[in-house]
Amino acid sequence: MPVYSIAQLLPAHIISSIIHHVPITHSKASPITLALEPPLKSRWLTALLGICQSWRPAACSAFYAKVLIKLDGGSGGRYDGPAIIRAHDAIQNGCQRYVKDVLVLVEMSNFNQVWDSHTPNLASVVRDCQQLPSVRAIAYYIVLYNIGHAMPDPDQSCSALLIDKNVDVFATAICETMPRFSQAVIYSQLVYALSPSMQQVAENVIGLLSKLIGTQPTRLSLAHVEITNRLTSITATASLQSIALSTFQGQELETALVQRNASTLERIWIESTTPLALVALVRLSSQPLEVCTYSRLLHFVAQWSHGQRDPDGWQPPVNPFPRLKTLTCRGSFPYTLPVVLAECQTHLCHLDIELDAVFLAALDLANVLAKGAFAKLSYLSLSWLNHAHAHPYNRNSLFYKSLDLCQNTHTLCLRWMKLANINQLVAKVQFPQMLHNLDMPFTMLNIDQAIAILCACPQVLKANLSLADIGAGSGKGMPAPGLLMRYQNKYTGCAARTKYLGLQSWSCRSTRRAAEFCVLLVDVIPSIARVCISPEWHATQNGFLKDVDMARKRSVYDNHPHLHSVEFLSSKCW
Repeated sequence: MPVYSIAQLLPAHIISSIIHHVPITHSKASPITLALEPPLKSRWLTALLGICQSWRPAACSAFYAKVLIKLDGGSGGRYDGPAIIRAHDAIQNGCQRYVKDVLVLVEMSNFNQVWDSHTPNLASVVRDCQQLPSVRAIAYYIVLYNIGHAMPDPDQSCSALLIDKNVDVFATAICETMPRFSQAVIYSQLVYALSPSMQQVAENVIGLLSKLIGTQPTRLSLAHVEITNRLTSITATASLQSIALSTFQGQELETALVQRNASTLERIWIESTTPLALVALVRLSSQPLEVCTYSRLLHFVAQWSHGQRDPDGWQPPVNPFPRLKTLTCRGSFPYTLPVVLAECQTHLCHLDIELDAVFLAALDLANVLAKGAFAKLSYLSLSWLNHAHAHPYNRNSLFYKSLDLCQNTHTLCLRWMKLANINQLVAKVQFPQMLHNLDMPFTMLNIDQAIAILCACPQVLKANLSLADIGAGSGKGMPAPGLLMRYQNKYTGCAARTKYLGLQSWSCRSTRRAAEFCVLLVDVIPSIARVCISPEWHATQNGFLKDVDMARKRSVYDNHPHLHSVEFLSSKCW
């Protein structure tokens, strides 16, 4: 083969490493949300497919890693269109061996039909794929019917026997086509205002979904799925290593599903729960005074714990998570005895919790948050539970505690803080030398405060900030050229070395004014090469980016060529 480029001579492991860094998905998404993302044709991977023959195996492995299986037809939905990678695309190109994840769009109404050679059905679509030997994970997105298909007859009678038979046939087809899958995600779409017969169809199908997880699942994610005795009995012998639940209310079958795998679970992810339910999770149902110990659990995430704790309720007297490395609990932290955090000090790497005055007092009394207490902590986020009502002094004290704890931390998150006297604060503290990422979402800072923070920790390469106006007396429209020049002169030789700046939110009188101060901040800190605007502000982000372009054209920036090379874009990856 003629050699036209050095790219043709690279070893296979180097090519795989390059392709591994191609951005495809957002890694911080929940396992349920991530599994339901439609497999799209990446323009980056499409380009890599055509480099040369030696690049094709590694590029195909990434390009066809996830495919979609669905009934033919339908249009207008997020799972239709030429950008979607279907299973037959991989098969036609001889790339079925590269498929590792499969997303199956399951129409509940299809199970209430007679399946024969003339009727499109889910089992035949799966069997048409022949063999997908490398598939390890299957995500089922359960919908009533797909957009573009005929809406099911609301008066069609529901046949429980037919549904049960068809679900069995579909489950058998899945196991025959993808015999090695061990990870299952089931997301059932919430449907409302159905006719009585359609409601029965939905209830029958949802009650049988446990048949789709296989016989030995190791990873299981469930959203809006009825947890049945059959499901808990299957998973009790399956040695589950990971479980993700969209909701967890501490009901008997929910708790049994998790506790029966306590000795093998390495990851628990719960999106919505209550403090009482999380307490029930570590309390043995058979022996209410005993603790259920998760001896191998490494990652525990509760995305939102809402409601009040029971001040007089049972609490685990010992740590139920002896090997925990990641602890995230947004909302009311359920385990108020300091023993849980105290016994994780030596091995916890990621800590993200919200505190209240009572819980913080208990931790202080036990000296849990002492300086350098968490030696291996690489990510830290401490914030107030009721941040809107926290006294500024308490917010400042939490700022000090966070910096005391993060001696070896790479990423520090200071969320919803209202810091008073920034210059005094940064003069009293020393930011850790290993801190490279500073995340301050919804901690409103004006440009002086932002520069003071970034100059106090020059080692920070990535910063995510929320920008506030500079206060009264500065006008309401565009900042005057004289004001901009005073800032330029004031911060000449700024010590900050931040390269990537994220803008989480802004609180200014107009989008144009916010863009002006953002451009000024980038001008004062010449090391900044990229600014990412959070997509959560989609209503104004396009206007903001246009205002940035207008602000950069002002005469005060005429002799500042570095400012015009900075990339402004909409992205969460700050």
